[in-house]
Amino acid sequence: MKILLFITLFTFSAFNAWGCTKTLTVATNESYWPPYVILKNNTLGGVEIDVLKAIFKSSPYCLNFSVLPSSLRAFEELKQGRVDLIFAASKTADRAEYAHFTLPYRVEKMLLYKHASSPNVNSINALFKKSLTVGVNRGSVFGNAFEQLRTQYANQVVLTEESKKRFILLNKQRINFLIDDSLVAQYFTKQYSNIMPAALVEPININNVHFMLSKKTVTADDIAAINSYITNNKAVIERIYQSHQ
Repeated sequence: MKILLFITLFTFSAFNAWGCTKTLTVATNESYWPPYVILKNNTLGGVEIDVLKAIFKSSPYCLNFSVLPSSLRAFEELKQGRVDLIFAASKTADRAEYAHFTLPYRVEKMLLYKHASSPNVNSINALFKKSLTVGVNRGSVFGNAFEQLRTQYANQVVLTEESKKRFILLNKQRINFLIDDSLVAQYFTKQYSNIMPAALVEPININNVHFMLSKKTVTADDIAAINSYITNNKAVIERIYQSHQ
């Protein structure tokens, strides 16, 4: 019996009048990543899902949304051509070997957050030198400076798959700090009054994010078409994100 590698949630038909000429399987490893992705009643919603639907509306593509257990699995499935698209992806040389990247469609700002009882630091370097711990998403990109420190102080970096888990760990003081997307953190800091930005530390990384598509299943013509949808829907995309800031 064939074992399914992902859970299919629903298919969004973007070209409702005539049906779709191609279906793209869109993978996410986050089922609760507010405000970007929220799984409720077996249906994915949230800002990223709204943006995807807006971009592909009236296109010849259908979107088939699926949840995978981890970011590592998502990247491997895309590499093998078993899923077609990952959203909110940072472009790296390693990923570009097996994936196409679209034009950027938003900017991601990664900030450092602390528990009220955690000591104040003025840099990531100071955090590590004080033997403090920081929680980060396993599949995220934080820039070259942080990657060098992460290698040097690997025992102080706590890798997790979900934002919710990182904020729970920080609230319980199982870790001293965490790094997360500023919009995601804005949501969780409203729930945890003891968690706040590390005000003395500059943003860890400000980065363009893209759609990442499998080279095994997506053509150069597909990328050109999707880039045109992004360009033509810039105002719509900005309105969707601004409504959650």
